[in-house]
This record gives sequence, structure tokens and C-alpha cells, in this order.
Amino acid sequence: MPSSDVLELGEILRNAISEYGEQRILSDIVQGESAEVIKNIFEQCIAHVEKTDGIKPDTRVTVSEGLMHYLLTITMIPSKRKTTFQSVDIDIAVPDTITLGTSPQDVIMISFPKTNDANAIKSQIDNMKKIQPNIDNIWLVLEEDAQYGVKTYTLDGSMTFTNIINDLIGFTSNKKQSKLKIFKI
Repeated sequence: MPSSDVLELGEILRNAISEYGEQRILSDIVQGESAEVIKNIFEQCIAHVEKTDGIKPDTRVTVSEGLMHYLLTITMIPSKRKTTFQSVDIDIAVPDTITLGTSPQDVIMISFPKTNDANAIKSQIDNMKKIQPNIDNIWLVLEEDAQYGVKTYTLDGSMTFTNIINDLIGFTSNKKQSKLKIFKI
């Protein structure tokens, strides 16, 4: 996706977040309503894009990734984003790549493939398996449901992506975190 398109999607996402209200977003997430927050903001962004430019093949995945970055920030869920670890590109690692090196069972890796090419996605998963041996801790966000042997969140149909923050909160609440970290949730 050209950088101008990404910047435009970023602006659309910021506007949707602003309309929903940052305090309301946080309040709704704390009350266990993150699925409604995600669905509302995501659908508002996609509706805006459909009206103006039309949906390109990777638009939904790009919007979901931007929304995920925002939600990780506002909820203060620790994460390492857009990094490389042992020559493997990582979109998001929760909580971080240091833990990935020492206790991979305590790390979720989230990937946002910008393709529908099954071979490219399988290759990406194979690369992630080199550094994350627990396949339950490899999560994909895809346009449509596909079976790759890892946890998959979809953006069409049942839109399981709306559950991702609740699932991350559940995962991180069971892990030992630094006592210095202060979470908003």
C-alpha cells in the first residue's frame, strides 16, 4: 500500500477514534465492551473508505493493524511493534521481544498479512514458528477465515477481530508482568 494511502487511512482512523471519544473507548474497554468499540470504529473507517476511494485488497487489514496499535497504546498493554527478531519481521509482540527470547510461551505474536496469497502467509507463519514454537501464541488477522493451524481473527463475516483485545487481556492477566508497569485496564 503506498504511503499516501496509509497516511489517509491513518487520518480516517484518527477521525473515527475522535468521534467515538478516547475516554469512552477506554471506559467501554474497562467495562468489557472492547468488541463493540472495535466493531464500531473499524466499520466507521471502512464505510468512509468505501464512500471515498473504494476498498483495496489490503485496506481492511491495514485499518485493523492501525486500530490495534492505537488500542495497545490506550490500554497500556505492553508490546513491541514493527520490529525484527532473529531475522524475522514481527508486526506485534506482546509483551516484547526480550521475553520472546527467554520465555516464548509468555509472548503472543500478532501478524497482519497484507496479502491473500496462501503461500506467502504460510511462509510468514513458518518464519514466526522459528522464534515462537508455541503455535497457540501466533495470531493472524486476515480478511477472511482460512485454516493455517494458528489462531486467526477475521475481518469479514463473523469479524472475530473484535475479540482480540479481550483475548490479549486474558492472556496477559495470567502472566507475570513487571510490578513497575501500570495498566489502564
